[in-house]
Amino acid sequence: MKQLICFLFVALLLILGCEQVTDVNSPPEQILNKKLIQLPTPIGPGVEDIYTEYKDIDGASGGWFFESFSYQGGINGTVNIYSTLHFYANSFTGTKTISQTFDTETAAITFGPSMQFNIPVDYTLIITGVDLTGVDPNTLDFVYIDANGNMYAVQKDYVYMDLNTGLLKVKNAKLNHFSRYGFVN
Repeated sequence: MKQLICFLFVALLLILGCEQVTDVNSPPEQILNKKLIQLPTPIGPGVEDIYTEYKDIDGASGGWFFESFSYQGGINGTVNIYSTLHFYANSFTGTKTISQTFDTETAAITFGPSMQFNIPVDYTLIITGVDLTGVDPNTLDFVYIDANGNMYAVQKDYVYMDLNTGLLKVKNAKLNHFSRYGFVN
């Protein structure tokens, strides 16, 4: 009798468990009515408006890709951008030349090459010197932006802003693939 009750209990758990929809395979939530946060216009002679950096990463062993740069402009006279990608071991197969392209028009970044990851990549981005007047900290978000401009939620530890220093920060955004990502409000 105990075995029959145990069997029925396990069977019931399996049946109920199979009926639930999980977030793992569900499409990400689309974000509507948000706009990319604008960065201050670079000032000075010979100012670039797009910065691209490259690093070779071995997918089997993983690794880190740190990048930072500054340009003249912004609320304190300088805009600073700090970026960290953390690739876990076996995130992808082979060695790839990874690119990070920062466009100084918006608080967005494009990664390459286009690829999916076996294990999500952790991404942290900090930008300072941004005029955040009118940005609501309660609606600030960091999103994936597809080729059509649609925006989708990204899992992350948190997003944060500081109006006084013009700071935007996303901590450990989970990138399942490379594409374009950015801060929105």
